[in-house]
Amino acid sequence: MTPGRRSVRLSRRPLGLLAAAALGAATLFAHPAAAQAAQAVQAAPAAKGTAYYVDSRSGDDGAPGTSAARAWRSLDRVGRTTFRAGDRILLKAGGSWKGQLWPKGSGEKNRPIVIDSYGSGPKPRIRGEGTVDDAVRLFNQEYWEIRDLDVSNDAPATGTPGENLRDLRGIHVSGDSARRLDHFLIDGVDVHDVTGEVNWISGDVSGNAPGVRFKTGWDRSKHTGGIVFDTTVPDITAPPSAATVLHDIRVQNSTVRDTSFAGIVVKQYTGDAKDANGAPVAVPTGWGTRTSAADTVFTPHTDITIRNNFISQGGTSYGCNAMYLTNVRGAVVDHNVVDQAGTSGIEAYYADDVVIQRNEVYRTEQKAGGADSNGIDADKGTTRVRIQYNFVHDNGDGILLCQFSFGDVVVRYNILSGNSRYPLYLHSDRAASAEVYNNTVHNPASRYLVYGYGSSLNARYDLHDNAFSSAVADASLTTSPTIRYTNNFYGGVPLPVPAADTTARTGDPLFVNPAVSGPYGTADSGPRLRTALGFAPRPGSPLIGTGTVVPDNGGRDYRGAPLYRGRPDIGAVEGPPGEARAGHGRA
Repeated sequence: MTPGRRSVRLSRRPLGLLAAAALGAATLFAHPAAAQAAQAVQAAPAAKGTAYYVDSRSGDDGAPGTSAARAWRSLDRVGRTTFRAGDRILLKAGGSWKGQLWPKGSGEKNRPIVIDSYGSGPKPRIRGEGTVDDAVRLFNQEYWEIRDLDVSNDAPATGTPGENLRDLRGIHVSGDSARRLDHFLIDGVDVHDVTGEVNWISGDVSGNAPGVRFKTGWDRSKHTGGIVFDTTVPDITAPPSAATVLHDIRVQNSTVRDTSFAGIVVKQYTGDAKDANGAPVAVPTGWGTRTSAADTVFTPHTDITIRNNFISQGGTSYGCNAMYLTNVRGAVVDHNVVDQAGTSGIEAYYADDVVIQRNEVYRTEQKAGGADSNGIDADKGTTRVRIQYNFVHDNGDGILLCQFSFGDVVVRYNILSGNSRYPLYLHSDRAASAEVYNNTVHNPASRYLVYGYGSSLNARYDLHDNAFSSAVADASLTTSPTIRYTNNFYGGVPLPVPAADTTARTGDPLFVNPAVSGPYGTADSGPRLRTALGFAPRPGSPLIGTGTVVPDNGGRDYRGAPLYRGRPDIGAVEGPPGEARAGHGRA
C-alpha cells in the first residue's frame, strides 16, 4: 500500500522533548560497513555546513550537487560521500529512487547532518524493493536527523504466503563501535510495506512456516520492521569489552504501516547466537539481557522518545508489535495511535524508567504465531514503568503485566474498553510488583475483568480505586492472597466482589455515555483520547467522592484535570467538583 502524502517543506524545527513530569510524572552478524565507509569520498568542508541537492529526474552525478540547478541524481552518489557537521542532504520532492540511502559521516553536537526534502509535492521516495537489507541506513554514525521521506522495502510476493519475508528494514540505525553514539531524530517520515521476516525468541520449531521461525534466540529475533535501532559487534566470537550504546533517539510525527516484524524497534546486542544444531557460536556479553534490577552488565540504550506517530499493521498478516522497546533506560512513549498491531501494541522488555502515556491503542490481534494480542505490555525485566492516561480499547487483551523474573510497574488513570479476552491480564513472577489504581475498565463482552493464573499469582498486585464496569454478569476477577483489592467499584451488572475489598462500591456507575463507538484515532487526527470521556461519571455517580488519597499520583486525571478537586474519586476521570456524593457501600 502507499500511504497518503502531504506537501513538504525544506526543513522543520523539531519539537522539544516532552518531559514525563508534564503529565505527572540489521543483519547482526555480517556487516559490509567498514569496507563501504572506507571507499567514501570526503565532502568539501564548510564552516556552516553545505547543502547538497539530489534530483532523481534531472540531476547529474557529475555535477557539484550544491544547488538545485546542479543537483546530483543517484543514491549511489550520496553513498560515496562523507558528509560533515551541519551539512544537509536535500532530496527533491516528488522524486523516487530504488536502492539504499546510506550517506557517510557524522555530525556534531548542535550541528547534525540533516536529510530532508526541497521543493513541493509528495515526499521523496526511497524504495528498497527487497534488494537491500535497509532502505535507509546509518552505521557507526551519530548526530543525524532524517525528515520528510517516504520509505519502503518490500520484496515481491512469490505466491506462497510468507516466502518473500526476509531480513529487511525501512530505516536502520546500528553500530558496533563499542562507544556511545548520540542524537538520532526521525521526523515526519512515512515508512510502509517492509516485508521483514518474523523470528521469535523461543517457542516450538514445529510451528515454523515460510517467513516465520521460532526459537531463534535474542539477537536473531525481532530486528526487522519499519524503523529499527539496534547494535552488534564486529566479531561474535570475540566481542569488545564495551557495548555500543545509542543515546538520544527521537521518532516523531511519522507514520509506519504494514511493516514486519514490527513498526519501531529499539534493541541491544547480547551474544546468544547458536548454530543449526543449537550449539552456541557467540561469546555472551549480557548487554541485552537483564538478570536483576541492579544488573551492572545490562547496557541499555538511553533517552528515547517516541511521540505523535501513527502505526498500523492492518494490511499485513505478519506485522506484529507496533513498538518493541527493549534494552532501554529513560524512554517516553507519548501521544501515539496504534491500530491493528499483532501480539502487542506497545511492549517494554528488559527496560528501566519507561513512561507510556496518552496513547490510543486498539484492535491488536494475534498474528504470525504470536500468542498475545494486548494493547500495552510491561514484560520481562521491566522496572520503574508507568502506564498512564492511555485509551486502550477493542484489543484481545487490554493491559498485560508480564514481568517475568522481576519488575515493578504503576498503571494509573487509563481507560480500558471493549478488550475481548482479558481487559487486565496479570501474568508476572513472584519477584514483581504492580500498583494498579484509578483506572476505568469497561467490559461489554468478556467473561473476565481481571485474569491471572498459576505462578503469576505469586507476584504482588495492589488494585485500588479502580472502576470495574461490566455488561456481562459475574465476569471474573481473579483473586489470590497476593492480589490486594481495595476500595474499587464493581458494577454495571452484578459482579463478584472480592471478599477482601471491604470498602467496595457497587451499583450503576452513571457514566456519561458508556456506548462509546468512536471516533477513534487516525493518522490525521492523532489519538482520540476525548472519545473515552464517555466513561466520565455523571453527577450522582457512586464513583464521585469515594476514592482514597494516593501520594505521588501524577497530579492529573485522565482528562488532565488537577488532582484532587474535593474528595478523590474512583476511576480514571474525576467528576465535577462540588457535586453531591451518592456513593453506595458494598451490597
